[in-house]
Amino acid sequence: MDNMNNHDYNTILNDAFSEAEKELKRDRGKKYLNKLNASQKEWLVKVADKSESLKAVTTALTTCLVKKIEDPKQDIRYHKHELKNGYSGRTLDTSYVTPFFKSHFRRLSMKESGWLTRSIEQPHPFTKDFPGKIRDKEVKTTFLNIIDDIEIKKADPQTYLISLFILLIKSTSVKQKKANIIKIEKGITISSIVDVLKIHFFNKYSVSGASRLPVVSLYSIYQILIKDISRFENKKLLPLRSHISPDARARGVGDLEVTDKRGTYFEAVEIKHGIPIDSVMIQDAYDKFKVTPIKRYYLLTTAEPNIKRGEEDKILEVIEDIRNKHGCEVIVNGLIPSLKYYLRLLDDPGKFIDNYTKNLEIEFSKTTEIKKEHIKKWKELFKLLQY
Repeated sequence: MDNMNNHDYNTILNDAFSEAEKELKRDRGKKYLNKLNASQKEWLVKVADKSESLKAVTTALTTCLVKKIEDPKQDIRYHKHELKNGYSGRTLDTSYVTPFFKSHFRRLSMKESGWLTRSIEQPHPFTKDFPGKIRDKEVKTTFLNIIDDIEIKKADPQTYLISLFILLIKSTSVKQKKANIIKIEKGITISSIVDVLKIHFFNKYSVSGASRLPVVSLYSIYQILIKDISRFENKKLLPLRSHISPDARARGVGDLEVTDKRGTYFEAVEIKHGIPIDSVMIQDAYDKFKVTPIKRYYLLTTAEPNIKRGEEDKILEVIEDIRNKHGCEVIVNGLIPSLKYYLRLLDDPGKFIDNYTKNLEIEFSKTTEIKKEHIKKWKELFKLLQY
């Protein structure tokens, strides 16, 4: 394993992160970043700006920097054992860098390694003619420029690593995002709220995660209903589960879950985005809760129509069969009509906007599903509600 020293690699990463935090507290990292020349700073900013959508590049760059700090004699362009005088970038990443990112930059971390992507996993050194299919050509050039700067021009990898962490902490800082508080105006109509939500859900984003938006929206309404509606007296709305965490999903029955005072499931909601409901989906949902007592289960979708054509009768049969076998009432509906209905139950629909905005920020900080692009788009759309 390249004679890897657990202490050395972890120390390099943790010390660089601590130094970055210290510099941020002192002056938001301004003085430290001035150690970089204009080109170096521009390169790192480009990597940090795309760190969420191009995680493999950020991971690979960090791995190379850590290796160069640990072994200054190693040419970090040769990132594979099969390359002459090379080292295993993938092993270093998998064993140290990605676990570090999962702990400190969760939303930027790879599942296992940046070297498992075609953009990085190429039997070719990180020279300027590197053929890896990094989809953003500007970021690819930037990444290779930094590696070249270190190997050819002998730039300091430690300065690069600490500066990178300063920029990554800034870009993922919830405190910084929360500085932009949205002010809610009175008199906003339900129809206008629903209109901007539809735009927010169906906007063509350059990043993944849009399917999470309808879930967060309904959860934001349930947070209010659970306190105001008599049906939910003594009931508890459970925290949202991550869509991309298999272990967490295995323990739940839906995207939204409400329990009674004994901790037994009372109601659950599963939300599909852009997909009409069919009988197979209902059966799959039943498989999740068939051994669990639950009174009501909703299957909602943003698709219109909400039921797959030709499946209407089959769906009714499956729902009736579940009621007879289990006792649970399964309800299939469109998410948009449901949002309209629930918003009408609220004394002040503006509370929903406040909740939705806050929950997007919370999800951004906790998971990798909600991205900066989703939040930026919501803030743009919110301005439309002011007119």
